This record gives sequence, C-alpha cells and structure tokens, in this order.
Amino acid sequence: MVEAEVEDKRITLKEAVKLVHDGAHLFWGGFGFQRPPMAFAHELVRQKKRNLTIYTCGSEIDIDILSGARVVSRFEMAFYAIEGIGLAPNIQRRIREGSIEIEDYTNLAMALRFLGGALGVPFMPLKSMLGTDMLTKYRFRKDKAKVIDCPFTNEKVVLVPSVNPDFSIVHACRVDKEGNAQIDGTRGEDIEGARAGKKTIVLAEEIVDSSVIRMQPDQTVIPNIYVSHVVECPWGAYPMMVYNYYDYDMEHIRMYYERCQTEEGWQKYCEDYITSVDSHMEFLQKIGVERLMKLRAKKPFGY
Repeated sequence: MVEAEVEDKRITLKEAVKLVHDGAHLFWGGFGFQRPPMAFAHELVRQKKRNLTIYTCGSEIDIDILSGARVVSRFEMAFYAIEGIGLAPNIQRRIREGSIEIEDYTNLAMALRFLGGALGVPFMPLKSMLGTDMLTKYRFRKDKAKVIDCPFTNEKVVLVPSVNPDFSIVHACRVDKEGNAQIDGTRGEDIEGARAGKKTIVLAEEIVDSSVIRMQPDQTVIPNIYVSHVVECPWGAYPMMVYNYYDYDMEHIRMYYERCQTEEGWQKYCEDYITSVDSHMEFLQKIGVERLMKLRAKKPFGY
C-alpha cells in the first residue's frame, strides 16, 4: 500500500505576515495571558502593516502593541486590558486621539459570532445583551445587532452577525507539517475562530511529526482541513504564557505597562524590543536565554 503524499504547509513567520494585506480582517487568538500570538504582532509592526480590523474576545499586550504602532484601526471585541495591572495604555491613548474605533460586545456575543462563522450561518441569537446598554450606547453600532421576537416563543432575542475574517491567527502548542494543531489547557475561542477564517495561520511552539499528533488524537482541536499555513515559533507568546511550555514574565509585563504610560515611553519600548531587531529570534536573544529558562514549565505541573 502506497502512503498518500501529504501537503507541507510550513512557512516562516516573515512569510506568514507578508500574506496579510493592509486593510485585512483578522481573528486574533489566545485567551488573556494564555497563548496570544505575540510574535505575529511584533512582525506586523516590523512590516508596517496598516488599517487592520481585529476580532477577539479579550486580548492584552498583543493588541495594545498593535494599537500603539498604528497597525490596527478597528476592533470588534469584548475586553481589553493588562489583566491584574490596569487598562491597556496604548489603546486608551489611541481612543482619545480618535485613531482607532472599538465596537463593543459581551464575551458571549463575540464567542457566538465566531461559532456562527465556523458553522457557516449568517448570525447567532442570544439574550444576555438585552440586559445591557450595548444596544443603544457605548461605541456600539446599532446596525450590527438586531432585536427580534422569537418566531417560536415570542420572546425578545438579540441577533449578532457571524464573523468570517480574511485570516485567523492562532498560537498553538504543537502542530505537524500538515496543519493538525493541538492546544493544551485553556482554548478560549480558538477552535471556533480557526474554523471561521477564510485562511488560518497556526503558529506553534513546535512542529512535531504526525506520529506524535496521532498518539493523542483527542488533543487535535484544529484539524488540517482548516489550516492554510503553519509556522514554528518557539516562545511565540512571550512575555505571556503557553501552558505546558512556559509561564508569563510579569517583570517584563509590568515594565511594558509602566513605560507605555506615555507616548515617548511606548516609542522607546517599541524601538528597544520590536523595530530594532530583525526577527523573533533576535528578540528572544535580547531577552536572554537565562531569563527564558527560568520561565520554562516544570513537567508535569504545566508552568
């Protein structure tokens, strides 16, 4: 029996980011401190991408960096902050300037919008937003949510539009060259978001042989049929964390927050850690091996 030839979807981080055109719409993966595609954000800044729209339930430093560097002009999301520390400083500054627009939803509403996109239906119903002022106030566009009478019960329900972005960007734990991706721990909305995108780019801490993936098939939450490209990107979520691989670097996160209280401080951070290096590996060299090794997960504890 001749084994079928498989497609090799591996590309470099630079090649992956080059695929994203100015004005593109992106699903942005990760969940708070867990697995944000930080390396992809840095490379978007280095390649000077502009006018992107990002869809996410809740992100932190990653989207704050994209706001500070004026990569993104519009967000549709439910949450932004640097969790446990304070508000996202660059986003706050860009809102005051009027250079970014934010369309607010609840976390459930955004999650359902991604599920609707994955299912291929144009909208999803929910009731929770009826108890908020989001339908009438607070940077929310009324043409993006409709209140109707349920045709079965006559109860009021809210309809929100599904999301099918140009690209879905997800940072996973492991992936094979065919694009079968595995995620340990919290998965957030990455499963639905990956399936909703017209093209999905998976970054991963490691590219492993397909035999490794087959040993734990239940962990393969993003099958290769949904994946366009894969990028091997170790420490790709730093200074945030990846369960079973490394913990977050709170010292670096606090330093980022303190610097970015001013535009000058943000510009200095951006130059020091993003634009003055040519690649993700050069960024990691600047952080230093010793510091990274202190964050490495201790099996079997996860962090």
